[in-house]
Amino acid sequence: MTRQRLTPSKRDEAIRRLRAGGTAQTVADAVGASKDTIAKVRQHEVRSRDSATTDGKPVSARLTPAEIEQLEWLKARFGFGSNSDAIRALVRAASGMLEFDPVTAEKLDEVRGDLRKIGVNVNQIAMASNRGRIDLARQEWQAVDELRRAFPRVEGYLRAVVNEQRRRGTRLFQKFIEAGRG
Repeated sequence: MTRQRLTPSKRDEAIRRLRAGGTAQTVADAVGASKDTIAKVRQHEVRSRDSATTDGKPVSARLTPAEIEQLEWLKARFGFGSNSDAIRALVRAASGMLEFDPVTAEKLDEVRGDLRKIGVNVNQIAMASNRGRIDLARQEWQAVDELRRAFPRVEGYLRAVVNEQRRRGTRLFQKFIEAGRG
């Protein structure tokens, strides 16, 4: 029997179906490939990108049907892609760390962009004052200078929070835990 390769379109379809939660067998049947081929695709394509790179350890718990129902509700409500994502969020929340759902993270990114624009405007005010185009009183100049120094730090921090959220918050959570113990 000759070995057939997956076409790029079938491979993409297989990856999409695997990421949506399909099993190797159901995806293999859908794209017309062997179960072993799809398992290899999952191992090399899906797992390598989606698995956490935290050197963490898997945990397991037995849940009642009611608890499973609640876990599924949480996953749907906050857009968690897996049980692992939902459980990580629950552990962080129980530790006191603020966790964002994807919609909130997107809005935070918009706020970060708005803060950056405000920072640019503050810099333009300072530049205009330095060039003598506008006259600022000493107190006004101090306020503008304070804003000029603060905006890059705030914007940088917010950028780090948003970027960390995209990386599932592993580094930020570690810093949070270290700060709480320190």
